[in-house]
Amino acid sequence: MKRTLAVMALLGAVGLANAQTVENPILKKLVEKGILKEDEAAAIDEQLAQEEAEKARYQAEIDKTAMETKEKLAKLMKKGSMSSLLAGKFKKFKIGGKAYLGYTYQTTKKHYTKENDRGDFEARRFYFDTKAYISDKDYIRFTTDTSEHDKGAGKGKEYKLKVKYAYLYKDISGLIPHTGFEFGIAHKPWIDFEEHSGWWYRSVDKTFIESGDGMHLWPSADLGINFKTKTPYITSEVGMYNGEGYDHINTSSKNSSGFHNSFEGRVTYHVFGNGDKKVNPTKDQYANISLHLASNIGYKDNNEGKYKNHTNLNLYHIHAVYNHPMFLIAAQYGKTDYNSKSDKAGDGVSINAEVRPVKDWALFARYDYWKFTDGYRKSVKDYKDKKAYYAGVAYTMNKYVKWIANVAIFDYKSSPYAGNKIDEYNNKKDKTKYMLTAELSW
Repeated sequence: MKRTLAVMALLGAVGLANAQTVENPILKKLVEKGILKEDEAAAIDEQLAQEEAEKARYQAEIDKTAMETKEKLAKLMKKGSMSSLLAGKFKKFKIGGKAYLGYTYQTTKKHYTKENDRGDFEARRFYFDTKAYISDKDYIRFTTDTSEHDKGAGKGKEYKLKVKYAYLYKDISGLIPHTGFEFGIAHKPWIDFEEHSGWWYRSVDKTFIESGDGMHLWPSADLGINFKTKTPYITSEVGMYNGEGYDHINTSSKNSSGFHNSFEGRVTYHVFGNGDKKVNPTKDQYANISLHLASNIGYKDNNEGKYKNHTNLNLYHIHAVYNHPMFLIAAQYGKTDYNSKSDKAGDGVSINAEVRPVKDWALFARYDYWKFTDGYRKSVKDYKDKKAYYAGVAYTMNKYVKWIANVAIFDYKSSPYAGNKIDEYNNKKDKTKYMLTAELSW
């Protein structure tokens, strides 16, 4: 039966071939030379045509499947669903980070410092950031911070891993328009805002309010709650925190009263109405005027118990910035009300500017001045003020890497209380840094 069917199929193919013209030039040549009969050549030609048609059909199916897969992948990437494969039950999952790597050569006045000049490679900061979205606007954030710390007493440096942010962000615009809050180890109202509007060189030094050679107050995060409101012309942040900063979480309160939290707030007027947008300094024009106030009750156990009286640290701070794609200029004034023997009591100004003469290149400078209320260093009043000068050039290689070369000069002046040590205190904290930095983002 099988043989009969095979013969019938062959005869059918031959019959079909007889009604066709041989198209294959090689088969035509074989017919002309008498090697193949015309009906045989027609049958072979038909078989080859069928095989080619079958191949074309398979290739079309493969191309269709590949196109459908590509479209599905594009939709998954757009919706963040690829991240959901890692995130499990979360709607979207984001991973990113920043690293500040560099080399610093530091010189001092050896006669007074008893220290040699030195050059060191540095991993100044390394942030690893994750965000797990539980809805379109609500998410959980966890960010670690690896940074250098002096061991003290000439023991060198060590690296410490700390939790920088660990909070829930919840949008409450249905209750308070344009508002959400961070709960946990959250942003404080000021530093992160300035780093993304007025001072773009955190890898070189911290903002004036945080820098050890500036106002030297608290860091950018703390355990607490921060309400954030964004509208085109007005933005604000209002928070309540423990007060010690994220690097001193749960510091004991031996000398403070039971209530020793910190209250901080910022309100900003955005002149050009882009307060609800993420600005790009090389593309956007913006101008902001900000007022920043804080009251840290029983600040750090009143300077960790060094002073007998229970003292609050109050901050009054104003800042203005104007940015054009070709340049930026910013200025601020800050004043604190605190124990007069502390280095955190005083007032001062900071001015910084940036010029972008050609694409991807920028020149920047900054000047800080901080005047102590009445000198500091416990009961010995040695210094009256300190100044810092920064100047440098930056090259943005791509969206992942920025190179920065700069010099930073720090100048401390002694107060009359130093007596016969005025010359020593005028010089022993002065230093100059020559810095090369690679700022990495991903």
